[in-house]
Amino acid sequence: MSKQRIHVNGIDLVYEECGSGNAIVLLHGFCGSSRYWQKICPMLGDNYRVIMPHLRGHGESDSPEGVYSMEVMADDIAALLDELDIGRVVMFGHSLGGYVTAAFAEKYPDRLSGFGLIHSTALPDSAYTKQKRLSDMSVIREQGLSAFMKERIPGLFSNAKLRYMDEEIGQLIEVGLQMTPQGAISALEGMLQRPDRSDVLTGAKFPVLIVAGGEDNVIPPERSFSVTCNGAPRTTYAFPHILETTFEGAAHMSLVEVSDQLARVMATYLRTLDERERTRDDGSREAAAGEA
Repeated sequence: MSKQRIHVNGIDLVYEECGSGNAIVLLHGFCGSSRYWQKICPMLGDNYRVIMPHLRGHGESDSPEGVYSMEVMADDIAALLDELDIGRVVMFGHSLGGYVTAAFAEKYPDRLSGFGLIHSTALPDSAYTKQKRLSDMSVIREQGLSAFMKERIPGLFSNAKLRYMDEEIGQLIEVGLQMTPQGAISALEGMLQRPDRSDVLTGAKFPVLIVAGGEDNVIPPERSFSVTCNGAPRTTYAFPHILETTFEGAAHMSLVEVSDQLARVMATYLRTLDERERTRDDGSREAAAGEA
């Protein structure tokens, strides 16, 4: 994988990439970086150009002052794609990255040919989650970032896998500690303010992938599957373009816990989009031939 630093939207943004072909963008979650996708990238890079930015305030990207709204971070990604001369992409967002993906889909719909929310939701924060974010800000201010990360990161994993993942958890704590306290608080404030974007899911003109973890206590499946779980008649049958997958043995970090399974689901989704595009192109050629 190659790492680059580029100046976009008033900040220096770091990104890594691997592979070649049509571009896909992988956006990490809160306290993360491209390191979150380290196991996934090689499994998709044979067929796609995989671009993994460090969101503002995260990893090695800049941490400017102000609230890191989902819209501002979506603008960062749009500016990055402009600099890379990339028009349309498929975007996958994990947790916070999913919030940014939904904001991107709302603001730049013509720049996506598909998107997936991985352990994320289109819903705004619940009252409980809003209070938790305020509490997290207090912990960071009063106890420091290290104390916050050491509490947060293990809680992203299923209890059954904690005993086997000491090394991975330690690495992810190190990734989180690349943030500044102010950057972490700015991201928490941005998540706290985000609106309901369920209409982005229901109104999508292409298949949308949603992945949840059966043991995810951060964003449980009913929050991920917000369109189909909020009562009849809003069922899967009403929105057949929304493709839902649950990893029963995983919590919030399937991209680490069951990375091979997640990569297969993502690859299958990408093939679905590719086949859809080929079918559309074949239909356009047949229509043109009929007119000739």
